[in-house]
Formats: sequence, structure tokens, C-alpha cells
Amino acid sequence: MESKSTILVVDDTPKNIQLVANILGKLNLYTILFAFNGSDALKRVQENDIALILLDIMMPDMDGFEVATILKSDPMYMDIPIIFITAFTDSESIKKGFDCGAEDYITKPFNPPELISRVGTHTKLYRAKKILEEQLNENISLLEQYKNAVDESDIVSKTDLNGRITYANNKFSEISQYTQEELIGKPHNIIRHPQTPKSVFEDLWRTIKDKKIWRGEVKNLKKDGSTYIVENVIVPILNLNGETVEYMSIRHDITDIYNLNIEIENTQRELVQTLGAVSETRSKETGNHVKRVAEYSYLLAKFYGLDEEECKILKDASPMHDIGKIGIPDDILNKPAKLTPNEFDVIKAHSRLGYDMLCHSERLIFKTASTIAYQHHEKYDGSGYPRGLKGEEIHIYGRITAIADVFDALGSDRCYKKSWEMDAILKLIKEESGKHFDPKLVELFLKNTEKFLEIRQTLKDVDYVECKI
Repeated sequence: MESKSTILVVDDTPKNIQLVANILGKLNLYTILFAFNGSDALKRVQENDIALILLDIMMPDMDGFEVATILKSDPMYMDIPIIFITAFTDSESIKKGFDCGAEDYITKPFNPPELISRVGTHTKLYRAKKILEEQLNENISLLEQYKNAVDESDIVSKTDLNGRITYANNKFSEISQYTQEELIGKPHNIIRHPQTPKSVFEDLWRTIKDKKIWRGEVKNLKKDGSTYIVENVIVPILNLNGETVEYMSIRHDITDIYNLNIEIENTQRELVQTLGAVSETRSKETGNHVKRVAEYSYLLAKFYGLDEEECKILKDASPMHDIGKIGIPDDILNKPAKLTPNEFDVIKAHSRLGYDMLCHSERLIFKTASTIAYQHHEKYDGSGYPRGLKGEEIHIYGRITAIADVFDALGSDRCYKKSWEMDAILKLIKEESGKHFDPKLVELFLKNTEKFLEIRQTLKDVDYVECKI
């Protein structure tokens, strides 16, 4: 049940106060207080939570105009609605009343229904206004607490529409090593790292200018030139007309996580190279074979037009192309003579074995390696193994690794053969265009043969020398 609103009736004539009290008291909606002069009225207002004042104009010592002027000039009481009760009906008196801040007026002798209606309207408006003010103050308090919570936990800044910093919290200053004075008014490129691609910022501005939220990881520079990585969320702040007035950026420092991921990725690469080398050692080949295949694959992928991320993952994963050889018996794997058909079937199983070893991993490098292990012996015309895939049914990683592997294998001594001359190798690759190999990849390889030969020379096999202690 709502509490009753308190109404103050101010009149120097007691019977007028009694009349108002009788009319409003029957409603059981209000608590009625009274005062017989202006001084008492001001005291009552100070002592009570008044929702409405019914104020007579003509009073001794201090008239209603003066009382209203005093109350409306005080921030504590200026929102209390005042209704003048007056016998004056001339326009000048009415205007003066409104100039003093009154919300309404009722002429004497007043009509009870009119009194009830106007009192009800203004008390409801006052109560609604108080509720809105309380909610607004609560929201302001909550927003301030939210702001403090974000400021304490994350790196926060605001910029104008041109990207110049208008606000920077303490955490921004701490991580960037710039003072707030050094940051305010500067564009955000004060902390931009040159390694962050231009395309990132183009996408960022395109997104926020479209009034959408942008999310991404960004590498930044500290004042001393060192690096930190942040997970960034930029929110366009809109006014009531839906126009962007500023941008707020909330960043979370992920430098430690980023560095840990780099360390994990490096460990994965080392593991891949080591396992690849182990598989080659079992077949009495050198670890440089897998290194060369990795470099050939990366270079051919670049020529083919794959993006840098794909080229790198192909390079990292390709050393595992023959990992399935771990499961092949030594007497077959290293047999110097020609293999029987049954023995060749055993050898071919290494593609499936390699796939089965790697395909269950959630790590991208191992998933990529599983694809390469499975498909690098497929042939463009469909005559390869293990599944007889044809053309672009073979993943581009498998098609690239196939050329890289054959090119290096033919140029290296194996237990069952001597290395080929380079002219013969290039002749075979050309002849196998559209048969064993993807014609486009053959064209790119032959067009850039000297670059592949440079890799071959840099990573050429060396004889092992036994160390005696």
C-alpha cells in the first residue's frame, strides 16, 4: 500500500484551512498539515516531506508570492509543487504567481471537485517525479560503480570521432607507460605497433563507423618500445538520435597468454620436426629431408597464392608427412631390393597410419599434418593411394607436399636407389603435370626452380662424424 502524500495548507484564515481539510480528508489519501503565515509555512517545509503546498496569496508579514519565491530559490525545496489559492483572478496576479514558480492556481471560493482533481494531478506528478529521480540516482550510482569496476579491471579509453583520446584510465597509463596528460588529445596510433597490419585498422574503423562493435587482438607499443598484446572491444556511443558521439575502448591485457601460446606453438613445431626426423631416420634418411620439404612447401604455397597463415601452418605441419612410417616394419621399410606387391601394400599403409595417429588432435598443426600424411601420395589423375582421390578432391596441402616430397626424394640417396641428376628430376616433374601433380603447381615450380635449388643447397645433407671421447 502506498504511503499518504503530505499536503501543507497555508492560509491566515482557519476556516479556509478547515474547509480544505474536510474536502481532502474524506479521500483518505493525504496527510494534511497547516500553517497560518509564511514563516510557519517555511518551518513546516523544513521539518516534513511535503508533496504539495496549497498557498494563500494575501497573508500578513509575508505574502504567498514571497513564500513561493523563497522556496523555489532553494534547491532542496524547489521541486515541491505550489498551487495558489486566491481570490485574485486578474491576469497580472496570475502571471506574478507563475513567475514566482507556482505550478497552478485555484480561485476562491473554490469548487470541491476542482480542488480534488488538481491536488490529485499534482501529487501524482510529484510522486512520479520523485520515483524517476530515485531511479535515475540509482542508475547513476550503478553506472559509476560499473565504471569503477571496469576501470579497476581493464584498460579503458575514450576517443572523439577522429580517434583522438579524450579519456584514459590509470591502467592504460600503467601498461603504455604514458601519463594521462601525454595521452589525452593524442591519436591512438601513439601506441600502434608497426607489425599490426594496416588491414586490421581499416576493418576496425569500417566497423565502428557503421555503429557496430569491433572485437580483435591488437599488438601495441609501450613508451619504451616494448610490446604488449590486448584483446580489444571498441563500442560506438550513440546519443538519443542514434548519432555516434564518441568511441569507448575496453582492452584486456593478454600478453602473458599470447606469449604462452607462442611458446606452445614453438613446442609443437619442434615436436613435429622431431617426429618427422624420427620417421625419416627409421628409413635411414636425414632430418634435413623434412626440413627441406617444409621449406619447399612454404615457398610453393606462397607462389600459389595462399595467405601467410596457411603457408606457415603448411610449413609447420609438412615434416609429419611420413610419420606413419613409424608403424612399418624395418625389414620392409629399409629393404634395398625391389618390394613385392604385398610389401608395397604394407608401405602404402603408412599414409593411413599417419592420418590415424594425428587426426584426433584438436590442434590445427596436427589436424593439418593428418591431412598431409593421408593425401601426399594421392595423384592428380586419381591413380594414387590410399583413396584414389582426383584433381581438387586432393587438398591443396596434399598437392603441394606431393611435389615437394618427390622433388627432394629423387634428389637424395635412399637405401633402394641413388640420387637423380637435376635435369632428370625436372624432366619427370614436367612429364607428370596433370598425372601425378597439379598442373598449376608444376608450372609455378618450374618457373621458380632456382629458388627451390637455393633451399636445397642451404639445407643439403652432411655426413655424420663419429665423436670420440
